[in-house]
Amino acid sequence: MENEEIKFSIKRIYTRDVSFESPEAPKIFDDQTLMPKIGFNLNSRIDKLSDNQYEITLEISVKAETEDKVVYLVEIKQSGLFEITGVNDEVKQSFLNIRCPEILFPYARENISGLIQKGGFPPIFLTPIDFAALHHQEMAKNK
Repeated sequence: MENEEIKFSIKRIYTRDVSFESPEAPKIFDDQTLMPKIGFNLNSRIDKLSDNQYEITLEISVKAETEDKVVYLVEIKQSGLFEITGVNDEVKQSFLNIRCPEILFPYARENISGLIQKGGFPPIFLTPIDFAALHHQEMAKNK
């Protein structure tokens, strides 16, 4: 059997859904002692569109809140359309669960930071995520 060449391509990167809320604006800007707690949540979804095409979506929410107020809430679904051929299932799962999210995350991070700044707040800098470690943890849980 002849070895098929491995091909991986990014067909498109796009924002599927985005939301920014600051329910206490403009009153919240007057509070000079504001030290909100920042919460972060991440989920990913893989949708098979054809034998070789997949849509990967990172669903991220960032919430800044004090004990009694939501300062802001950002929710984003950052997606990409990827094509993968010439790989076995194990390698394909690595691409879908590790490599594709690694490509999408900087776009989501930039969009989140921009929305927060445009909302009148200081930017936040989300640290890079080790998607390989997350994938290996998930695989260990499912064994």
